[in-house]
Amino acid sequence: MRALRVVAVALVLSCTPKRTVVVDGRTVAYEDGALQKFTRAKSLFTAGQFETAASAYADFLEEFADSDLTEEARFRRAQALVKAGQPQQAQSALQDLLEHHPGSPFKRQAAAELARLQGRPVEGETGTAAGVEPGGNGSQTSAAYEPPGDGGAGLRAAAKAVESASEGADREARLQEYGVVLESALAGEVVKLVAELDKRSAAWAPAALKLARIQLHTGDRAHASELAADILANSSGAELNGAREVQRSINAAAQVKPLLIGIALPLSGEPVMKGFSDQVLNAVALVLDLQGRGAVQVEVKDTRGEPDAAAEAVEELARDGAIAILGPIGFAEGPAAAARAQQLGVPMISLSRAEGITAMGSYVFRDMPTSSAQAKALADYASKKLGAKTFGILQPDSSYGDELAKDFWDALDANGSEVRAFEHYPVRTTTFKPFIQRMVGRTAFDLSARREFLADAEKIASDIKDPYRRRKAMAQLKSQQAPIVDFDALFIPDGARTIRLIAPAVAAEDVITSGCDTKEIEVIKKTTRNDALRTVQLLGTSLWDSSDLVDERAGAARYVQCSIFVDVFFPQSDRPATRKFVEQFDSTYHRVPGFLEAHAHDAAGILRRAIEEKHPGSREQMRDVLASMTKAYEGAAGDTTFDKDREAKKAFFWLWINRGNIQEFDPEGNPPVPPTAAPTAAAPGPTDAKPAH
Repeated sequence: MRALRVVAVALVLSCTPKRTVVVDGRTVAYEDGALQKFTRAKSLFTAGQFETAASAYADFLEEFADSDLTEEARFRRAQALVKAGQPQQAQSALQDLLEHHPGSPFKRQAAAELARLQGRPVEGETGTAAGVEPGGNGSQTSAAYEPPGDGGAGLRAAAKAVESASEGADREARLQEYGVVLESALAGEVVKLVAELDKRSAAWAPAALKLARIQLHTGDRAHASELAADILANSSGAELNGAREVQRSINAAAQVKPLLIGIALPLSGEPVMKGFSDQVLNAVALVLDLQGRGAVQVEVKDTRGEPDAAAEAVEELARDGAIAILGPIGFAEGPAAAARAQQLGVPMISLSRAEGITAMGSYVFRDMPTSSAQAKALADYASKKLGAKTFGILQPDSSYGDELAKDFWDALDANGSEVRAFEHYPVRTTTFKPFIQRMVGRTAFDLSARREFLADAEKIASDIKDPYRRRKAMAQLKSQQAPIVDFDALFIPDGARTIRLIAPAVAAEDVITSGCDTKEIEVIKKTTRNDALRTVQLLGTSLWDSSDLVDERAGAARYVQCSIFVDVFFPQSDRPATRKFVEQFDSTYHRVPGFLEAHAHDAAGILRRAIEEKHPGSREQMRDVLASMTKAYEGAAGDTTFDKDREAKKAFFWLWINRGNIQEFDPEGNPPVPPTAAPTAAAPGPTDAKPAH
């Protein structure tokens, strides 16, 4: 039936007038215009005008968001930013592609590019020297344009061209070309080249600076300092400033105040982010004295919510001697701050949900569960504890919806489960009937494929001549057609206010979601004269945890009965540590805390406990204390340790809706709802009485 549905859509689209745009004063087909703009951007890149190319790709993405070339343009823009010497912007672009466009065909290439920027090994690349990883100063380029790792032949040829060039414009041109090749070289090739070149060579200093930055990033500060000193002693060119920067970073890492914790937050910039920062500081103030009256001291720096400012804030805190850093919180600033903390060797507990942050290196920890962790946990529970084998996914067209749906689907695939129905809707949708009908085969096209329906429709057309009575009879016939429900559970990653609209729309299509309500199920069985009902389990994310969802005045509470979802913090929990935190927070600030306050409170508590109990005298010791935590920190958001990837290990709060109340349950115990199961008898046919909800 779904195959027929796809054919119908294709036929409709084939009859739709082609979309056009105006390019250079001419009206052309949309994709033709997109190709022209994309080709121009690519030509700029090929010509070495990288900054202009990045802008051209950005313009393309704004004008041709629906083009078939959009996914490639996102990746090419990031490449252009790398080449333009804007590593932080490139990293943000790549992070955005990986997080918000998980289905991109350039996902793997983007991940490899990001790894190079962050100085991490890239699978399939060889040529790295022992103890040195590829990457370093955020200026690697992708294999898509200049494949790195040719054994260093191209790099040595470029170096010789610099050495043989005459002083003046010729040498400057060769140096620029050499710089481009250096950007794409593997770390092992750079190591060999620096060893081979004479320090008096014009090609030595650029290669030495590249290697010093790699060494700094990987934590080899002794060799980085030695190489920076050599550059300062033997060079008089542009590399001097870079060498001084390396030395400043090393000096900052050496000055440690064992009782000083740094905090990096967006104190200015977007008002929303500043509000979040205030929440974090309120929670931290319950653990650490922000006025400096305690033994453990605190210093706060402003990240402005920007990648470059976040990296600068980390550097300032390191220079001031912080033994560890808490924060930041934003998606854009998180990776930049983490990369700088790793370079400087400062332990950081990040509160950013940006994927891949802890992969920056051994100094980066996180105490904030990611959205992907939520999706995986929910998929695992539904598959393993509820016995669901088939699923439906209804998601909003948003970065959050894309990410959660992708991660949920991936987890289902890993569990051997199957997605049988999938629909997505625009973010500001208020009418969900068409989307639900497509999921359960009740659109006009779906019904036209049912023989019994067609026979009854033809009979109505021949027997009823009055147009009004005929329309009324057809409407009644359509409403009597049972839905085709071939999934055990339905996952909807959206907020509570939207679920208030979706849940009644699901019920209106005769999909029964109240499987735990035995009384209502018995009523439905009697009404339909069907003892083999198939119920569907509703599943949601932390965005469902809102009183809006179960407010009886909104009229949707009965339709979300029996739903299950997870959260990263539940202030009504019976956990002693949670209750203690909520009472203390409410007593101090006269309001109930949220998840951000809870996790910030825990992260601050973990750092304070590490200082007071283990007395680390260096940042390396602080890192090792955090990494080797065996005694869990009993925090507001759960008992916390860190796993091998330095992600916080803590259980989610598992919640379900029971007669208008959101209640916590133990995921290790018996489920609060019956296991899902397909009906034991045939579902009602097209002419049977329709199920009532």
